[in-house]
Amino acid sequence: MSATDLKLRSPNFKSVKVTTPTAGYTAGQMVKIGELVGVIVETKTVGLEAVHIYQCEKIIVPKSTGCTFVIGAKVYFDATAAAVDSETSATTLCGRALAVGLTGDTTLEIELQGNLPA
Repeated sequence: MSATDLKLRSPNFKSVKVTTPTAGYTAGQMVKIGELVGVIVETKTVGLEAVHIYQCEKIIVPKSTGCTFVIGAKVYFDATAAAVDSETSATTLCGRALAVGLTGDTTLEIELQGNLPA
């Protein structure tokens, strides 16, 4: 997934508006803001208002290479990689896989639930 792509597969989502940090945001970028893991809608430079989707029935997100997923598997957000991973250490639970994810895949379709309790 290019950092400039947002790939919603459902019109049903929840979002919040946030102010972009010094580095700005790019469309399709996964970030954790407070306790909300989500995806940025549009590319925005520093100080502008951006939309952060934290819940979506179907969305394609960046996936770390080297991990695999089966349909229904828990998906975790790795802030260092800015992508989802299957590793549970130093990551945040953020949803379930809706497709098989192979080792070399760079994206994954998930049900994003970025506001799950710890």
